Amino acid sequence: MIQTDQTSFAHVRKIDNSKQRLPLITFFFLIFLVIVLVWFFRGGSFRFYASLFFGLYFLTKSTWISIIFVGVVQTLIFLPFRIINENLKPDLKEFEKELEKTKGDNQQILLTRQIKSGSWSVVFHTLNFILLALAFFSVGRIFFMDFYHHPIDASKFLYDFIPYPEYPLQGTIFKFPWIHVLKTTALSWQTIFTIWGVLLGFFVVLRFLWLFLRRFLSKNKSILNIRIRYNNLLIFISSFIGTLFLISLFVFRHIPTAGEIIILSADLTKQNNGFNIITAICTFIATISSGIKSNRELSAEARLNNIPEETIQKVTRQHLQKSAQNGLLLSLFTIWVTRLMPCSHDLSVLSFEFIYFISPLTFDRLVRKTSKPNPIELPIEKIS
Repeated sequence: MIQTDQTSFAHVRKIDNSKQRLPLITFFFLIFLVIVLVWFFRGGSFRFYASLFFGLYFLTKSTWISIIFVGVVQTLIFLPFRIINENLKPDLKEFEKELEKTKGDNQQILLTRQIKSGSWSVVFHTLNFILLALAFFSVGRIFFMDFYHHPIDASKFLYDFIPYPEYPLQGTIFKFPWIHVLKTTALSWQTIFTIWGVLLGFFVVLRFLWLFLRRFLSKNKSILNIRIRYNNLLIFISSFIGTLFLISLFVFRHIPTAGEIIILSADLTKQNNGFNIITAICTFIATISSGIKSNRELSAEARLNNIPEETIQKVTRQHLQKSAQNGLLLSLFTIWVTRLMPCSHDLSVLSFEFIYFISPLTFDRLVRKTSKPNPIELPIEKIS
């Protein structure tokens, strides 16, 4: 059972006012955290990733292959952390529910309380988050440097056993296929609005049919499963209706009628506007995909806990809209940042996003999912 706020904070004060010794796990966490931060601020993490990149470059003799392999190696390094996190997920969800009931500085108090009390799941999750943040910051910092035209300082950035690269660096041109549209045609505005009207009318008719027939079909499990999928489709469309409408306008006014496959090249040592836009689009898609995946898991657990379908739909719509907002902000931030550095940074970001997209078929298979459903509460009070 989840404690009330009064009980939780009474326990917080009891811990804060007590003179008991720190649990062993908390003591080691603080010691390890201090060591990691000192290592980071002294350039240890940056040196590690620089050595990793140039070590891979020594093996592959290609800059762009080495950049992609950095993402693969980091994913493998943090794979054990993912496996442990998955096993600790039930405890973490209990903590997340308690955290959601608090606001502002009280959340920091609850986090401190859990660490002080030696909660293994919270301590490990906090450490994992810090290490990931430092890792991604260090990777980004590497490709912000111009070590392509100015030889890297081996004594400062490379381990002794990493061979010094020969300049100029090889494999700095990244080539990828692209569809070059030669001709387009445009639908009339009347046709476009007619298509939208027919689609909206179709969904309205389905809605009325269900309202009429649900008293006869509500006990049919197959029909209910179809209904749930239909609701999910409606929620998805309604959450991104504005974005979908604008995209459809562009597509309908620029329908390709002729094209060819060409090979584009991007010089990783220079900034590239096209690559910046591709990175921003992929960042938006990855954010939306992550939000959909998270919402699917939340909805499945909510149904296992017999939460009303209407509540699930409202929370789902709110969640997807938030994902769309986050995706838009992140994509705009990505364009702004990547315009300040060589597009090798873009390739690094794209490699991590590609690994994320293929994870269900690759790395996720090595992570055993927890099968036990956990009691959850949806934020009903926040729904209008």
